[in-house]
Amino acid sequence: MILNILPKTRTSNPFSKLIRPMFERKTIKSILGGVISVTSLASGLVILPVDQNIVAANIQVLNTEIPTETKKSFANVLPEYTGISQGFHYGHAGIDLTAPLGSSIYPIKEGVVIKVSFLKYGYGRYVEIDNGNGVISIYGHMGKIFVNEGDKVATNKSIGEVGLTGRTTGPHLHLEVIKNKSNINPQPYLALGVANKR
Repeated sequence: MILNILPKTRTSNPFSKLIRPMFERKTIKSILGGVISVTSLASGLVILPVDQNIVAANIQVLNTEIPTETKKSFANVLPEYTGISQGFHYGHAGIDLTAPLGSSIYPIKEGVVIKVSFLKYGYGRYVEIDNGNGVISIYGHMGKIFVNEGDKVATNKSIGEVGLTGRTTGPHLHLEVIKNKSNINPQPYLALGVANKR
C-alpha cells in the first residue's frame, strides 16, 4: 500500500500578508539597510574598550589598490624632495612633490618611455612611462628630460630634473599613476621617506 503524504501548507498571518509587500520594495530595503548599518556603527563606537591600543593593533586597513612591486621610496624617486604641496584628490589626479630646481627624478619602477612631450600649460615638459601590468606613471613640470620615447628605464637612472615648466607656482614634480586607464593615488605605490627640510 502506497501512502501519498502531502506537505503541510502554512498560512501566513493576515497582518504579515499586508505588510510584506511594503518591505520588499527596493527603497524600503535600502533605507532599512542604512538604518541598521548606522545603528551597528553607533553601537560599536559606544561599546569600544577603554584601551584603544589593543583595538588599534587588531584593526587591519583594507586597500583596494594593488601596489606596484617596487623597492624604491619617494627619496629615490626624488631624493631631494622637501614635502608634498598638493595631494591626490578630485580635480588633482596626482601628487606634487616639492624639491629644489634641478633635482634628479627617477621612475617609480622600471619600464618603457611611451611619451616625451611639452605643454605650455598643464604638465609643461613631461614624461610618460609604461611600467607594465596596466600601470603608467607620468612625471610633470620637468626642467630637463634625459630620455626619449622607446627608451627602457630603470629605477637607478635619472629620467630628468625638476623644473618650472607648465602651470606651476614653484619647483616640484607632479607625479601621476594610472592603473588600467584610471588615475589612482600614487602614494600606495611608493614608501614615503623623510623629507629634506631646506
